[in-house]
Amino acid sequence: QSARTGKHDFSTDAEVHVFVNGKTANGLTYGAVVEIQFDVNEGTYRAARRSLTSKTAADIDESYVFLASPTLGQVRFGDEDGPFGGLMNSGFVTNFGSGGVYGDWQDFVIRPNRTTTSPGDVGDNSKIIYLSPQVFGFDFGGSFAFNEASGEDTGCISSFSGPYCDRAYAAQGVTGFGRATENLPGRRNEIQAMARWRGNVGPVGLAVSGGTMQAQAVRDITVQGTVVQTLRDPQVYQVGAQATAYGFTVGGTFMWGNTNFFYIPTVRGDPEMEQWFGGASYTAGPFTIGGNVFAGQYAGTAGRAFNVSTGAFPGNTSRQGQRRYAYAVGANYRLAPGLDIVAEYVRHVIHERGVDLDGQATNGVNDKLRANVFLVGTRLAF
Repeated sequence: QSARTGKHDFSTDAEVHVFVNGKTANGLTYGAVVEIQFDVNEGTYRAARRSLTSKTAADIDESYVFLASPTLGQVRFGDEDGPFGGLMNSGFVTNFGSGGVYGDWQDFVIRPNRTTTSPGDVGDNSKIIYLSPQVFGFDFGGSFAFNEASGEDTGCISSFSGPYCDRAYAAQGVTGFGRATENLPGRRNEIQAMARWRGNVGPVGLAVSGGTMQAQAVRDITVQGTVVQTLRDPQVYQVGAQATAYGFTVGGTFMWGNTNFFYIPTVRGDPEMEQWFGGASYTAGPFTIGGNVFAGQYAGTAGRAFNVSTGAFPGNTSRQGQRRYAYAVGANYRLAPGLDIVAEYVRHVIHERGVDLDGQATNGVNDKLRANVFLVGTRLAF
């Protein structure tokens, strides 16, 4: 099937966040957070005349409980970002528009030219998290997850063990898809750790952070049941810093390690990932304007193949690697408490020489994908 699509659309993004808080007589605070989002499916799928799945169906984005002490720190348990995956990062300036290169522009792009490698893309897999109190400006955090799955139950389809099971440590075909989306087997025994310092030097507010994510990769398996480790155990590192003064905020981060884009585990012999981010913004009263950019080098998509019959693992010697970069400018204006008008332009490019990136076999090799998105809208949070 094929279609031609227009360049203009309206889009509605709705979420409901539920917060429960309490406090004990001895000063401990406790509670829970549940975030419900209405975009469980990327698109509407009609299987029959009266049977379809809706792209506005509800699902749980994050869901966790917490227990906190002013002197001992906070413990969280459930589906939540980790310290490396969004809770303790520095240098990511996204306080304008809808977030710039890590904003809502991805909702308007159809083909695979939209997947970024942001902190939040690590995923909200079920984990236990510890966040320390701040002492002399320093704090740290750590988390552990058995796998990439979230929610309850086993994840197995139709009660049969398979590659979508939460606890799968070997899955046939994992070399090919690695980790196409969140909640597919890719990482096991995941550890995140971050350290951060926040303080002031004269009129300038500073934040500096650094940390890592370490995990084990799911292995491939032949039809005879032989388990083979084809993917490298993910090891990713990140450092970042930002400064704020007189309404200006400037920040940057650098991330590197042996994962692919979107934190997909790489195949043995693949080049490592390197990605940097920079951004700046200015706020004056109700008005904020800013811009940000990222660029990265990744192993890409044309890797190796695993023979499920023989266990052979031939490589593709013509690999060139993949480059991705994006830049954005945007602004928002606060009309009333919780009500903003936002505007933003984003350009995102993927290039992997000699590799057909659009997935269409009938239109030749398109090894460079470009997305240009301009959006204007409102945001209401209450």
